Amino acid sequence: MEYKEPFGVKLDFDSGIIEKAKKIVRRLSDMKGYYVNEEAYEELLKENPVIYEVYAIEQEEKEGDLNFATTVLHPGKVGNEFFMTKGHYHAKLDRAEIYVGLKGKGGMLLQTPEGEARWIEMEEGTIVYVPPYWAHRTINIGKEPFIFLAIYPADAGHDYGTIAEKGFSKIVVEEENRIVVKDNPKWKD
Repeated sequence: MEYKEPFGVKLDFDSGIIEKAKKIVRRLSDMKGYYVNEEAYEELLKENPVIYEVYAIEQEEKEGDLNFATTVLHPGKVGNEFFMTKGHYHAKLDRAEIYVGLKGKGGMLLQTPEGEARWIEMEEGTIVYVPPYWAHRTINIGKEPFIFLAIYPADAGHDYGTIAEKGFSKIVVEEENRIVVKDNPKWKD
């Protein structure tokens, strides 16, 4: 039998950067159609800010192996809707995932394929279990970067297309200095 070699990498808890990781950058221009307020989106698009960065250590897409990544989700809003990740289902829907809050304040919006949604606030030390079949998106509700670690099966894959097409059934906004989870008027069930 040929064994895979164990390895270790350093994670900078302050910046969220994992050494030797593949870096993915998502700007506002990569998020067209994700925010409800299209006028506010177009106005902010003139600046085209970085919404989030991912630092991923990925294995071959095979059963039994794990990937892990950190995400640095920047603070900000489009209209009154907080900066968020695109969100996804797993391509293999029966795969779970673990998220660990490392820094900042945010939360995870989860949803079944039928649109049943849950909101879980996160901060440093919060661990969120994402069960199989649930789409998930993280949202920064704070004033500093929200940094978290994700651990998931290497063969899970990502289905971003379903979310790009249908959206999430709920959105997370700020209203009267409060965090509010409300129905998404753009959601297609």
